[in-house]
Amino acid sequence: MSRTRKGRSFKWGIVIVAAAYLVVLSLPGLAQGGERLSLSLPSFNQAYQDAAGIWGSCQMGTGGCSDRISTDGCLITCFAMILDYYGVDLFIPAASLCTGSARAGMDPGILNHWLQTHGGYGRCPQDAMGNCCLEWGNLPSQVFLSFHENQNESGIDFASQQIINQALAAGYPVVSGVHWGSQCHGNTGKTEDCHWVVITGKLGATYTIIDPYNREVTSRYGVRTTLTRGVFGSYTVDRFVVVSGLAPATSLTSPHLEVSLEPQERWYYKGELQRRMIYISGCNCELFLYARVIDPQGKIYYAYYPTPNPGPTDLLYYSKERHSLYEEPRRFRDGEWEWSRTVLADEEPGTWTWEVWLENPARPGEPLVYDISAYTIAGAKATAMPQLTSGLAAVGLALLFTVLVYVLVLANNGR
Repeated sequence: MSRTRKGRSFKWGIVIVAAAYLVVLSLPGLAQGGERLSLSLPSFNQAYQDAAGIWGSCQMGTGGCSDRISTDGCLITCFAMILDYYGVDLFIPAASLCTGSARAGMDPGILNHWLQTHGGYGRCPQDAMGNCCLEWGNLPSQVFLSFHENQNESGIDFASQQIINQALAAGYPVVSGVHWGSQCHGNTGKTEDCHWVVITGKLGATYTIIDPYNREVTSRYGVRTTLTRGVFGSYTVDRFVVVSGLAPATSLTSPHLEVSLEPQERWYYKGELQRRMIYISGCNCELFLYARVIDPQGKIYYAYYPTPNPGPTDLLYYSKERHSLYEEPRRFRDGEWEWSRTVLADEEPGTWTWEVWLENPARPGEPLVYDISAYTIAGAKATAMPQLTSGLAAVGLALLFTVLVYVLVLANNGR
């Protein structure tokens, strides 16, 4: 009897141990193999410099900030990767001191200049001069941020692992501040968020990342590695930010949107009539339309109509608070829409940028599709110039006639 009981107890013991082992393996961060999540993100190297010094040597911030992308641009380089992942293209209409020419697309240099002209940099306590810190709320509107903090000093706590895993499974990258020693490098006095990386996936007990710092300055690309093998050492996660948006996998089912200005010019003068148009295709549904304008000083305003059924000639209102262009969702069928018509009378000279996007009422805060258009107001047309030119020509002819008469008189007197 005792032998039988021992045998049964032993068998049940094996079952219990096996079940416990399976439970342990299922816990995030404890499984040593087999668990893999991976997002396909582009990568950029913050230290990259080509013959023209783009973009690593570009100056960051505003107001005399001395930071450079190569040494201090890890965070904006991470966001350049994620914005490129979401298919966000930015247009820089005016040549900057750094790039030397107008540019479009997405990379750390383009994002940096966009932030400089869109209120994207603010003052931080450690800034010796100028505004060098990223203003999280002034990133391009196609992405949305969720902030979290890891409470484990040597690893990643269970709740943080769950948040990161769920984000990756949904197709959302994670930007993470990290440290790898008792204090950050340099004389900052910081002990956390010494560097920023993009978490792109899970590999066994660790996470795959793109490290934006690559010592090979001739390479455009960041370093694809893991948290345990970062460029500066084994990284510990501090703060982290889930960056959600329209994942590329779902973009094929989204409507198409184009914003345009008529007349189609990059330069306008005060007093000119401007028509603002959108072209929509692939959609026969009710959506919210958002139109956001950035003035030459980098101030951001949402345009809206306060009346239920406005026409394009109605007066637009502007708000710093998030506001849809129309009060209610509208049904947009394929075709071209004129959503605003105005005479450029009181606008400040300089570059103006319009960002327009559509949102599903059932999923507020998540743009379905987005487009951007920019133009520069040069001031009033020099209408008096033709009159001045013709006047100068008349004076010139009169002087020439006088000289000829004088020469003839002298010739006659000489005879």
